[in-house]
Amino acid sequence: MSKRVTILDVAAAAGVSRQTVTRAMNDMGDISEATRLKVLEAAGRLGYRPSRFARNLVNRQKTHAMGLVVASFRNPYYTDIAADMLSVAGERGWQLMMAASEGEPAEAVQLLSSEVDVVVGHFEATPALVKAAGALPLVCLESASDMPGVHSVQIDIESGIVDAVQALRERGVRRFGMVDSGYSVQVRGVYEPTPKREWFEAAVGAELTGVIVGEETISGGGRAFADLMRMHPDTEAVLMFNDLMALGAVQNAHATAIEVPGDVRIIGVDGLALGEAVDPKLTSISLDRHELASKTFDIVEILAKADFAQLDPIHRTVPSMILWRESA
Repeated sequence: MSKRVTILDVAAAAGVSRQTVTRAMNDMGDISEATRLKVLEAAGRLGYRPSRFARNLVNRQKTHAMGLVVASFRNPYYTDIAADMLSVAGERGWQLMMAASEGEPAEAVQLLSSEVDVVVGHFEATPALVKAAGALPLVCLESASDMPGVHSVQIDIESGIVDAVQALRERGVRRFGMVDSGYSVQVRGVYEPTPKREWFEAAVGAELTGVIVGEETISGGGRAFADLMRMHPDTEAVLMFNDLMALGAVQNAHATAIEVPGDVRIIGVDGLALGEAVDPKLTSISLDRHELASKTFDIVEILAKADFAQLDPIHRTVPSMILWRESA
């Protein structure tokens, strides 16, 4: 177990006491300017970031702080997750700070790193991201990593897709199509099939009619659904990459006189409450967001007990379930 740089390390490097480091880092009195600068120089050279826990002790508080990085606050999927994280943080006595990465997670992580004890988020662990976090541990949501100091909470969407395909077969469906995310095109300039597509294709086998790629928006989902139904009109059920795209599919079906679920069944992924606002109400492969938040805080509390040291990767998994509504 490799410990993060501590206040004792800074004290030793600067040749002062722990109390002097505390005074210097918190801009307190009873310390000369020369000593303060010496401590700050040692802290910078060692890459020391005072933990939120340590600062709370100075302020006689008893709370830890977790940073949450979401991909975008414009997507209700992430705001719903943030709401559950806030709820569980309150239940467990944690402070929560949030930032949106908007495609640049390293910047958001670095922004939060000086204010929190651990950073959690929808990002993939990379050397650049770990560097941005400094000595702070990271917890990836929905992606795994074996890098030191990086932990994860994954969602088992695969089993939900397999169960949904089987249930649709029992309802008589024999021709399946999908609208996948084109996010990789925006980021890398080339389409890369998502794991959801791979799981779906494995589940439906030879009964696949086709896959269309679209933007992860309501309008993008509507356009991609229209393309799929024009190119493969015999499709009887469509899995949309997420609920936002599925809402666009339902809207497009209304506009083109396609009956849902009479002509085609539509299923989203995420389980957004917004799915209740369309007619027919959206069926979705849903995750338990409260369970996601709970398992996340289970990990960060293990880290807190270890004083946020670099532990071996901790992994947890949250199951998915089918939220049957009217669209399928």
